[in-house]
Amino acid sequence: PWRLPDGFWVQLVLAMVAILCLPRQFHVAIVEYRNRRDLKVARWLFPSYLAVFAILAMPIALAGLVQFSGQDVHPDSYVLALPLAFDRDALAVLAFLGGFSAATGMVIVATVALATMVSNDIVMPLLLRSGFIGKQGNRDLSQTLLHVRRISIFALTIIAYLYYQAIESGVPLAQIGLLSFS
Repeated sequence: PWRLPDGFWVQLVLAMVAILCLPRQFHVAIVEYRNRRDLKVARWLFPSYLAVFAILAMPIALAGLVQFSGQDVHPDSYVLALPLAFDRDALAVLAFLGGFSAATGMVIVATVALATMVSNDIVMPLLLRSGFIGKQGNRDLSQTLLHVRRISIFALTIIAYLYYQAIESGVPLAQIGLLSFS
């Protein structure tokens, strides 16, 4: 009989806590915050958004479990494997493009958020304390901040790529996410 995987409840609690600590949540909650009205809308809209997509993922997961039980198909690829199993290549391409678009958006937002954190909390304070910026006599730091953020984005992208190259290939996406908590 089918049962929940070992550690499911621990992973669920970690995911619920992590959503408050992710860089993109920082970006949306802090950087993009404009007024109280936005916060009032976000209080109900964001949890609703998450609930809808969690509910929409369940039929795909259940169909994948039923269709591929006993086969070597990884659950992370059910959304692509299901249309391919039923000879629906166009739907598989559409699912791939949607996933690629979502992943690209997440990478961009996470990278910009991390670059904002690095520039605001590490690099700019070091530059200000070092006196390097004060020697120039320029009080407008916007160009310096822009350069620091661009360099941070580039450096974070290179570090992420090096990490990707260093990890063992074939590691499930969920395992990589859980690794961040250990």
